[in-house]
Amino acid sequence: MKKIALYSLILGLVAAAPSLQANDLNKIQEQIKAQQSKIAEQRKKRDALQSTLKSQETEMNKVINRLKETELSLSEIRKTIATTEKEIKALEKQEKEQKERLKEQLDSAYRSGIHPSILERLLSDDAKEADRMGAYYEHINQIRVETIQALRRTQAQLKEQRDALKAQQAGKQTQLNAQKKQEKDLKKVQAERETTIRSIDKTLERDADRLDALKSNEAALRNRLAQAEKEAKQEAERQEKQALANLEKKKNNEEKRAATEKEKQEVKQQVRAQTSSGTGLGKAAKQYPMPVSGKIVTQFGGYWHGIVIQAPSGTPVRAIADGRVINTEWINGYGPLVVISHGNDYLTSYGYNQAVHVRKGDRVKAGQVIASVGNSGGQRQSGLYFDIRHKGVAQNPARWLK
Repeated sequence: MKKIALYSLILGLVAAAPSLQANDLNKIQEQIKAQQSKIAEQRKKRDALQSTLKSQETEMNKVINRLKETELSLSEIRKTIATTEKEIKALEKQEKEQKERLKEQLDSAYRSGIHPSILERLLSDDAKEADRMGAYYEHINQIRVETIQALRRTQAQLKEQRDALKAQQAGKQTQLNAQKKQEKDLKKVQAERETTIRSIDKTLERDADRLDALKSNEAALRNRLAQAEKEAKQEAERQEKQALANLEKKKNNEEKRAATEKEKQEVKQQVRAQTSSGTGLGKAAKQYPMPVSGKIVTQFGGYWHGIVIQAPSGTPVRAIADGRVINTEWINGYGPLVVISHGNDYLTSYGYNQAVHVRKGDRVKAGQVIASVGNSGGQRQSGLYFDIRHKGVAQNPARWLK
């Protein structure tokens, strides 16, 4: 770390102080100031790059989610088009059969002396012509009229389905165009992000600098977790106060009285049930599934307060237990971080995500997909950062995971 180099320089100067002249001391002081200025400039540059990275990865998260929504929409449109095409084929078959039956009936009528031109008009797809012919033949045979009407209904349905198919195909093309643009936007922001990461790496060339950054990131994470828990408690208190105010207003307006203590307690219990995160994770007994399948490449311990599980980008990340999402913000070194409160002061954190699929305040169930694996936060390899904390203290996830 640059601080170590600076302290070594100072200690060396102190040891040699008796032999130094005033002029030499001035020069050394200038060197110290220059070194301090260089360290400050390096940190300032790194902070600016981290800010840029945050913007890029936040945008990448949005683009990936939009792309996912477009792909789902395209999938639904393709299913609808397939259904419509199937219905059109069935209607075309039905139309053909109805025309054959009508021809047989009209052939019988022709042999009875009906003019051929009338038969041609009757078989026309023109609805008005069919109307006139239907009325003309009504006195001949009611069965024939019903056949004509059935044919007209089939032809009307065919037209409706063909129009629907055209609209669906147009919608599909619109979504394909949107998908193409989103993929282009994603490639652009990924390229920009790669440039930023390379620049950050240059500021972390020494192991001491990387350790300094790791400590700084962990401190930022602890602060964010504490703030997120505080915000969650404040939100629960706000909802409770609002519910009690609504109860008082309702009783005053409808029954002209104040709410009883029993009624207030019932409302409090309801709100607490709604805002509760759960009953905790329980005693560590290797009872929870891994949040993502993969090899653990970084173990808990030392300056690492969680584990890193190697997995391909885009792999679904799942909550290990029921809880409530209290954070989805981007954190230095961790990218967009999902933090879930499980109650009784237990938290789990999921970092390095390329995209987050839940929002702050959402209730989640065990096994629910909450994000997708990435390499955000300045990581080089894709994977998942995962940790468990109880009362703010990091726990070894291996004690809880199967």
